Amino acid sequence: MGTESGCRVTVGTMLLVVVPAGLVGCSPDSDEPVVSAPVTAQSGPPSNPTDDPTGITNQGGPSPTRYRPHPAEIDGAAKRAAARAVEALPDVRRATYTQYFGYLPPDASILVEADFVNGGGTTYDVRISQTQEGWQVDSVTAAPPVPPLQDPGLLIRRVLNSDRITLPWAGRVDVAAGLVADTVLRSMLAVAEQHRIGVSVLISAHPVQVFGTDRRSNHPDGLAYDIGSIDGRLVVDPEAAGLVRRVMRIAAGTGAHQVGGPDDLDGGGGQYFSDPTHSDHVHVGFDP
Repeated sequence: MGTESGCRVTVGTMLLVVVPAGLVGCSPDSDEPVVSAPVTAQSGPPSNPTDDPTGITNQGGPSPTRYRPHPAEIDGAAKRAAARAVEALPDVRRATYTQYFGYLPPDASILVEADFVNGGGTTYDVRISQTQEGWQVDSVTAAPPVPPLQDPGLLIRRVLNSDRITLPWAGRVDVAAGLVADTVLRSMLAVAEQHRIGVSVLISAHPVQVFGTDRRSNHPDGLAYDIGSIDGRLVVDPEAAGLVRRVMRIAAGTGAHQVGGPDDLDGGGGQYFSDPTHSDHVHVGFDP
Protein backbone atom coordinates (compact mmCIF):
# COMPACT_ATOMS: atom_id res chain seq x y z
CA MET A 1 0.00 0.00 0.00
CA GLY A 2 2.38 2.74 1.19
CA THR A 3 2.49 5.58 -1.31
CA GLU A 4 0.15 4.01 -3.87
CA SER A 5 -2.68 6.26 -4.94
CA GLY A 6 -5.54 6.24 -7.38
CA CYS A 7 -6.35 8.66 -10.15
CA ARG A 8 -5.54 12.31 -9.52
CA VAL A 9 -7.94 15.05 -10.58
CA THR A 10 -7.17 18.74 -10.31
CA VAL A 11 -10.19 20.94 -9.60
CA GLY A 12 -9.14 24.60 -9.58
CA THR A 13 -6.25 24.71 -7.12
CA MET A 14 -7.46 21.75 -5.09
CA LEU A 15 -5.93 18.34 -5.67
CA LEU A 16 -8.35 15.50 -5.15
CA VAL A 17 -7.10 11.98 -4.70
CA VAL A 18 -9.39 9.02 -5.22
CA VAL A 19 -8.07 6.28 -2.97
CA PRO A 20 -8.88 2.92 -4.53
CA ALA A 21 -10.81 0.23 -2.72
CA GLY A 22 -8.60 -1.96 -0.62
CA LEU A 23 -6.33 0.90 0.47
CA VAL A 24 -8.47 2.47 3.12
CA GLY A 25 -9.43 -0.14 5.68
CA CYS A 26 -7.61 -2.52 8.00
CA SER A 27 -8.85 -5.60 9.75
CA PRO A 28 -8.77 -5.53 13.56
CA ASP A 29 -5.95 -8.05 13.89
CA SER A 30 -3.91 -7.38 10.79
CA ASP A 31 -1.89 -4.65 9.14
CA GLU A 32 -3.39 -5.63 5.79
CA PRO A 33 -6.24 -3.62 4.24
CA VAL A 34 -9.78 -4.85 3.81
CA VAL A 35 -11.91 -4.07 0.78
CA SER A 36 -14.01 -0.95 1.21
CA ALA A 37 -15.71 1.71 -0.85
CA PRO A 38 -13.60 4.26 -2.74
CA VAL A 39 -12.89 7.47 -0.85
CA THR A 40 -12.33 10.97 -2.19
CA ALA A 41 -9.66 12.69 -0.12
CA GLN A 42 -8.17 16.16 -0.27
CA SER A 43 -4.40 16.07 -0.04
CA GLY A 44 -2.45 18.67 1.86
CA PRO A 45 -1.28 21.82 0.07
CA PRO A 46 2.00 21.49 -1.82
CA SER A 47 4.98 22.36 0.32
CA ASN A 48 8.67 22.96 -0.17
CA PRO A 49 11.62 23.06 2.25
CA THR A 50 11.45 26.84 2.65
CA ASP A 51 7.91 26.50 4.05
CA ASP A 52 9.12 24.27 6.90
CA PRO A 53 8.63 26.30 10.11
CA THR A 54 11.15 24.21 12.02
CA GLY A 55 13.85 24.61 9.40
CA ILE A 56 14.06 20.83 9.02
CA THR A 57 13.23 19.17 5.72
CA ASN A 58 11.95 15.64 5.23
CA GLN A 59 13.74 14.91 1.98
CA GLY A 60 16.17 12.10 1.31
CA GLY A 61 17.07 9.20 3.54
CA PRO A 62 15.50 5.75 3.62
CA SER A 63 11.83 5.20 2.92
CA PRO A 64 9.76 5.82 6.05
CA THR A 65 8.17 2.95 7.93
CA ARG A 66 4.40 2.80 8.09
CA TYR A 67 2.70 4.15 11.19
CA ARG A 68 1.98 1.65 13.96
CA PRO A 69 -0.36 2.45 16.87
CA HIS A 70 0.82 2.06 20.47
CA PRO A 71 -0.07 -1.38 21.90
CA ALA A 72 -2.15 0.26 24.64
CA GLU A 73 -4.57 1.93 22.21
CA ILE A 74 -8.21 1.12 22.88
CA ASP A 75 -8.65 0.50 19.14
CA GLY A 76 -5.40 0.23 17.23
CA ALA A 77 -7.20 -0.98 14.11
CA ALA A 78 -9.14 2.29 13.87
CA LYS A 79 -5.98 4.37 14.02
CA ARG A 80 -4.16 2.08 11.62
CA ALA A 81 -6.94 2.41 9.03
CA ALA A 82 -6.85 6.21 9.29
CA ALA A 83 -3.06 6.34 9.04
CA ARG A 84 -3.02 4.09 5.97
CA ALA A 85 -5.45 6.38 4.15
CA VAL A 86 -3.21 9.40 4.78
CA GLU A 87 -0.05 7.48 3.87
CA ALA A 88 -1.64 6.73 0.49
CA LEU A 89 -1.91 10.43 -0.42
CA PRO A 90 0.63 11.50 -3.07
CA ASP A 91 2.15 14.42 -1.14
CA VAL A 92 2.58 12.50 2.13
CA ARG A 93 5.91 11.00 3.14
CA ARG A 94 4.78 9.49 6.44
CA ALA A 95 2.11 9.62 9.14
CA THR A 96 3.73 10.64 12.42
CA TYR A 97 0.93 10.68 15.02
CA THR A 98 -2.72 9.76 15.45
CA GLN A 99 -5.34 10.75 18.01
CA TYR A 100 -9.05 10.39 18.53
CA PHE A 101 -11.06 13.46 17.58
CA GLY A 102 -14.08 11.33 18.42
CA TYR A 103 -14.56 7.63 19.13
CA LEU A 104 -18.17 6.43 19.12
CA PRO A 105 -18.27 3.06 17.34
CA PRO A 106 -19.46 2.35 14.73
CA ASP A 107 -18.18 5.82 13.82
CA ALA A 108 -14.99 7.68 14.64
CA SER A 109 -12.98 10.74 13.69
CA ILE A 110 -9.20 10.33 13.79
CA LEU A 111 -6.53 13.04 13.78
CA VAL A 112 -3.55 12.08 11.64
CA GLU A 113 -0.43 14.24 11.55
CA ALA A 114 1.80 13.78 8.52
CA ASP A 115 5.02 15.01 6.95
CA PHE A 116 5.07 15.90 3.25
CA VAL A 117 7.51 14.46 0.73
CA ASN A 118 9.07 17.86 -0.03
CA GLY A 119 9.08 19.23 3.51
CA GLY A 120 6.47 20.61 5.85
CA GLY A 121 3.30 18.77 6.71
CA THR A 122 -0.24 19.12 8.00
CA THR A 123 -3.02 17.52 10.06
CA TYR A 124 -5.92 15.51 8.65
CA ASP A 125 -9.37 14.68 10.00
CA VAL A 126 -10.08 11.11 8.89
CA ARG A 127 -13.67 9.89 9.26
CA ILE A 128 -14.11 6.13 9.53
CA SER A 129 -16.94 3.68 10.10
CA GLN A 130 -17.12 0.02 11.04
CA THR A 131 -18.18 -2.72 8.67
CA GLN A 132 -18.21 -6.48 9.11
CA GLU A 133 -14.72 -6.53 7.60
CA GLY A 134 -13.24 -3.82 9.82
CA TRP A 135 -12.86 -0.05 9.75
CA GLN A 136 -13.63 1.72 6.47
CA VAL A 137 -12.40 5.23 5.66
CA ASP A 138 -15.20 7.55 4.56
CA SER A 139 -13.37 10.87 4.15
CA VAL A 140 -9.99 12.52 4.59
CA THR A 141 -9.87 16.29 5.10
CA ALA A 142 -6.68 18.34 5.40
CA ALA A 143 -6.31 21.44 7.55
CA PRO A 144 -6.82 24.54 5.37
CA PRO A 145 -3.87 26.91 4.84
CA VAL A 146 -3.92 30.06 6.98
CA PRO A 147 -1.64 33.10 6.41
CA PRO A 148 0.61 34.14 9.34
CA LEU A 149 0.56 37.55 10.98
CA GLN A 150 3.07 39.99 9.56
CA ASP A 151 4.11 41.13 13.04
CA PRO A 152 3.20 38.52 15.70
CA GLY A 153 3.17 39.69 19.31
CA LEU A 154 5.56 38.69 22.07
CA LEU A 155 3.30 35.96 23.48
CA ILE A 156 2.99 34.29 20.07
CA ARG A 157 6.74 34.46 19.53
CA ARG A 158 7.40 32.93 22.95
CA VAL A 159 5.24 29.91 22.12
CA LEU A 160 6.67 29.48 18.61
CA ASN A 161 10.24 29.76 19.88
CA SER A 162 9.85 27.59 22.99
CA ASP A 163 12.03 24.49 23.03
CA ARG A 164 9.66 22.95 25.59
CA ILE A 165 6.53 23.08 23.42
CA THR A 166 6.39 20.92 20.30
CA LEU A 167 3.69 22.03 17.88
CA PRO A 168 2.32 20.10 14.89
CA TRP A 169 2.64 21.74 11.48
CA ALA A 170 -0.99 22.91 11.48
CA GLY A 171 -0.71 24.05 15.10
CA ARG A 172 2.26 26.28 14.31
CA VAL A 173 0.17 27.86 11.58
CA ASP A 174 -2.70 28.48 14.02
CA VAL A 175 -0.39 30.21 16.50
CA ALA A 176 1.51 32.21 13.87
CA ALA A 177 -1.80 33.42 12.41
CA GLY A 178 -2.89 34.86 15.76
CA LEU A 179 -5.93 32.58 15.96
CA VAL A 180 -5.20 31.08 19.38
CA ALA A 181 -6.50 32.83 22.50
CA ASP A 182 -3.95 34.39 24.84
CA THR A 183 -5.30 32.26 27.71
CA VAL A 184 -4.37 29.13 25.75
CA LEU A 185 -0.91 30.44 24.86
CA ARG A 186 -0.22 31.35 28.50
CA SER A 187 -1.48 27.97 29.68
CA MET A 188 0.84 26.09 27.32
CA LEU A 189 3.80 28.17 28.48
CA ALA A 190 2.91 27.60 32.15
CA VAL A 191 2.61 23.82 31.73
CA ALA A 192 5.85 23.78 29.72
CA GLU A 193 7.71 25.39 32.61
CA GLN A 194 7.37 22.08 34.45
CA HIS A 195 7.13 19.51 31.65
CA ARG A 196 7.96 19.36 27.96
CA ILE A 197 4.70 18.96 26.05
CA GLY A 198 3.83 17.78 22.58
CA VAL A 199 0.72 19.67 21.50
CA SER A 200 -1.32 17.60 19.06
CA VAL A 201 -4.02 20.03 17.93
CA LEU A 202 -5.18 23.59 18.47
CA ILE A 203 -7.65 24.72 15.78
CA SER A 204 -6.90 23.47 12.28
CA ALA A 205 -8.53 20.17 11.23
CA HIS A 206 -10.44 19.81 14.51
CA PRO A 207 -14.19 19.15 14.03
CA VAL A 208 -16.40 22.17 14.68
CA GLN A 209 -18.82 20.17 16.82
CA VAL A 210 -17.89 17.83 19.63
CA PHE A 211 -18.01 14.49 17.82
CA GLY A 212 -21.43 12.86 17.94
CA THR A 213 -23.16 15.98 19.31
CA ASP A 214 -24.43 19.36 18.13
CA ARG A 215 -22.32 21.21 20.73
CA ARG A 216 -19.63 23.52 19.42
CA SER A 217 -16.10 22.54 20.38
CA ASN A 218 -13.74 25.04 22.01
CA HIS A 219 -11.03 24.20 19.49
CA PRO A 220 -12.32 26.07 16.39
CA ASP A 221 -12.54 29.26 18.47
CA GLY A 222 -8.93 28.98 19.63
CA LEU A 223 -9.97 28.22 23.22
CA ALA A 224 -8.47 24.76 23.67
CA TYR A 225 -5.37 22.67 23.09
CA ASP A 226 -4.64 18.97 23.29
CA ILE A 227 -1.46 17.37 24.61
CA GLY A 228 -0.42 14.09 23.01
CA SER A 229 2.93 13.58 24.72
CA ILE A 230 4.63 14.68 27.93
CA ASP A 231 8.39 14.61 28.44
CA GLY A 232 8.65 12.38 25.38
CA ARG A 233 6.06 9.85 26.59
CA LEU A 234 2.76 9.33 24.80
CA VAL A 235 -0.28 10.08 26.93
CA VAL A 236 -1.75 6.71 25.92
CA ASP A 237 1.24 4.87 27.45
CA PRO A 238 0.08 3.32 30.78
CA GLU A 239 3.57 3.84 32.22
CA ALA A 240 3.06 7.60 31.84
CA ALA A 241 -0.19 7.60 33.86
CA GLY A 242 1.25 9.42 36.88
CA LEU A 243 2.89 12.01 34.66
CA VAL A 244 -0.37 12.55 32.77
CA ARG A 245 -2.36 13.09 35.96
CA ARG A 246 0.22 15.59 37.17
CA VAL A 247 0.03 17.60 33.95
CA MET A 248 -3.77 17.51 34.03
CA ARG A 249 -3.67 19.16 37.46
CA ILE A 250 -1.11 21.73 36.33
CA ALA A 251 -3.28 22.58 33.31
CA ALA A 252 -6.35 22.97 35.51
CA GLY A 253 -4.35 25.36 37.66
CA THR A 254 -3.80 27.65 34.66
CA GLY A 255 -7.51 28.51 34.65
CA ALA A 256 -8.88 25.84 32.31
CA HIS A 257 -12.57 25.18 32.92
CA GLN A 258 -12.34 21.62 31.61
CA VAL A 259 -9.48 19.15 31.49
CA GLY A 260 -10.07 15.78 29.87
CA GLY A 261 -7.79 12.78 29.77
CA PRO A 262 -7.43 9.08 30.51
CA ASP A 263 -8.61 9.65 34.11
CA ASP A 264 -11.43 11.71 35.63
CA LEU A 265 -9.57 13.32 38.52
CA ASP A 266 -12.59 14.71 40.38
CA GLY A 267 -15.04 11.86 39.85
CA GLY A 268 -17.60 13.85 37.91
CA GLY A 269 -17.02 17.06 39.81
CA GLY A 270 -17.10 19.11 36.64
CA GLN A 271 -13.59 20.37 35.92
CA TYR A 272 -12.14 17.01 34.88
CA PHE A 273 -13.63 14.34 32.63
CA SER A 274 -12.67 11.14 30.85
CA ASP A 275 -14.08 9.00 28.06
CA PRO A 276 -12.70 6.71 25.32
CA THR A 277 -12.06 9.69 23.01
CA HIS A 278 -9.69 11.18 25.60
CA SER A 279 -7.85 7.96 26.37
CA ASP A 280 -4.89 9.11 24.27
CA HIS A 281 -4.55 12.83 25.00
CA VAL A 282 -5.13 15.61 27.51
CA HIS A 283 -7.71 18.20 26.47
CA VAL A 284 -7.37 21.66 28.03
CA GLY A 285 -10.34 23.96 27.37
CA PHE A 286 -11.19 27.52 28.41
CA ASP A 287 -14.35 29.58 28.66
CA PRO A 288 -14.69 32.47 26.17
